[in-house]
Amino acid sequence: MTDWKPLPGGLASDVRHLVAELRTLKDRAGLSLAVLGGRTPYSKSSWERYLNGKALPPQHAVISLGKLADADPARLVALWELANRAWHDHKADGADGAGDADDVHDRPSEESTPSTKHAPATRTEEPPSVSRRFGRRQLIRTVVALAAAVGLSVSLYAAFGRHPGAHTDRDGTASTDAARRQLDVNCFAAGCTGKNPGQTGCGGDAWTAALYKVAGVYVELRYSDACKAAWSRISWGHPGDIARVVGEGGRTYQNKVHYDTDTFSAMVAAPSPSTAKACVLLTSGVHACTAPGGTQHLTEPPNPPTTSVTVGPG
Repeated sequence: MTDWKPLPGGLASDVRHLVAELRTLKDRAGLSLAVLGGRTPYSKSSWERYLNGKALPPQHAVISLGKLADADPARLVALWELANRAWHDHKADGADGAGDADDVHDRPSEESTPSTKHAPATRTEEPPSVSRRFGRRQLIRTVVALAAAVGLSVSLYAAFGRHPGAHTDRDGTASTDAARRQLDVNCFAAGCTGKNPGQTGCGGDAWTAALYKVAGVYVELRYSDACKAAWSRISWGHPGDIARVVGEGGRTYQNKVHYDTDTFSAMVAAPSPSTAKACVLLTSGVHACTAPGGTQHLTEPPNPPTTSVTVGPG
């Protein structure tokens, strides 16, 4: 079991509850930060922040961990709803936050002609009254309680009714047929073009096919064999740095770091890793790319990065 650090003292109770649940799921499934970074679209360093209360995880990150740990998604969504409201209420009250949930993680954009670009949508919402907020919180708490009861039943079945041949490998990958079916992808090859690797399930079997480091920032070419698609991911960047993937025919997608240090692009179809490469464009003007992807599963960036990587051209 992980020797967890104490959570920051200023966290709201609902945020603490969510983080505690995520820590429990991670420990129960035997998942390391490196495994989480490899099997979800979110990097190892992102998971370190989420699990230590430094940043509120996006809802999709919560669901991704839940799927790996066979947790009830409805309960996790309900917990996230409470934590999300508490996190933003806390910030609205003028308290210092450790960071904010990066909704743009789930909306990679395509680099194309100006006519195809869209301005970010602006959502305005009237602050709910106290009675409305109370009612919503009570409803969510009720859902959490009901989901917990269902989860307990599932846990009892898992403990006493699990097939004797089922086991979990050290890297957290279950070796039963049911666990293999858990990789549920909903796109393939050209059908994945422009889509989010996490929302399509392609992040479930992702691996690093090419890696390069420039000015302290790592850029990876991530590849899914199940989806035959690739995307770019950068780690230890700065707000404004851009992750960009280039596929066959020059098809390019990119996404920008908005508040944190990591981000990933949308996908391009890639019959093999060698048909794509990942690039990074830093705010300093430095631009660098990996070599086309190879067949070797490379080690992901360390946390924090301390050594130079010389894979790929400058």
